[in-house]
Amino acid sequence: MRNVQRSIIAIGVMAIAGFGSVSGAAAKPKSALKVAPAKPGVKTPIAVSFKAPKMKRPRGYYAVDLTIGDGTGPRCGGLVPSVLLRASAGRTFTATLKPNPGRWCDGQATVEVRRYGSGVSSPVLARRTFPIGTGVSVPLPDVPVKITVLGGSTLTATAAGRPDRSAQLTGVLRGTLRGGFKPTLIDGRRLLPGDLNVEQISGSLTPLGAALAQAVFPPDPLCPDTKPPGTFDAVPTSSTLVLPANGAATFNLTLNGAASQLFGCGPAGPLNGTSTLPLTGKPAPPKGLLELGMTGSVTGIPLPAGSQGGLAASLVLMVEPGKG
Repeated sequence: MRNVQRSIIAIGVMAIAGFGSVSGAAAKPKSALKVAPAKPGVKTPIAVSFKAPKMKRPRGYYAVDLTIGDGTGPRCGGLVPSVLLRASAGRTFTATLKPNPGRWCDGQATVEVRRYGSGVSSPVLARRTFPIGTGVSVPLPDVPVKITVLGGSTLTATAAGRPDRSAQLTGVLRGTLRGGFKPTLIDGRRLLPGDLNVEQISGSLTPLGAALAQAVFPPDPLCPDTKPPGTFDAVPTSSTLVLPANGAATFNLTLNGAASQLFGCGPAGPLNGTSTLPLTGKPAPPKGLLELGMTGSVTGIPLPAGSQGGLAASLVLMVEPGKG
């Protein structure tokens, strides 16, 4: 009986010891994804290795993506999309990532591995995060944007029963791209320009003809004593231009003055309130943003004697990010 008890106690001690060793092993699993060095400098190539089952091409392959911060940075490589991992000894796949153009961005880097095949990609199979350089991202500086109103730009005032009044326009507007350009990562593989949001747009639209120096266009016959203003001045706090990666651009050009004052039918005195011209247009090759046509209108402007009018703009713009 004593021998049996001793055996049971011995088995129990072994079981506890075995449980402890399994628990310790589970607490420190070996990662299938490794990067070296652990803290690379801004000019250091990064070696990536990944352990996974072999695959026969063209059935599929493994690839790695690297992103530093939000993938943007001034004159540094913040994103490396889809580098092929090549098979080496055993079940190891490797790749070397090099900074382009010449240096990495400072910040927290993330590498992700996916499996690709038949035109589709898997969810993330492995991920590692590590610091590069200082490990602290450097915010992108704001980018100035110059918007030049080109020849062929017009503003037209319309009212039922009266002739249209139209003026050729010119002028320069200036805005800001907050935080610079922000690329977009699509499916972890493609880098496309993200939407460009130009804010704080200031400047004026002025008549091209010298004879109209005192007003954007001649007074309306119904309101001969209240001329339109000499310039249409943008309101920076609410004028925005959105240039999407795909699709039509939108320009909410907010101007000083009530719509009836811009039309030229008062009320008399200083301009009060604001009016927004909602403009749209799609950049088209070969000119793109260098000759961007945009149109829009404001209707239902209240005029004397219960009538209504409208303002229609057709602008040709040259948009130049990076120019003040």
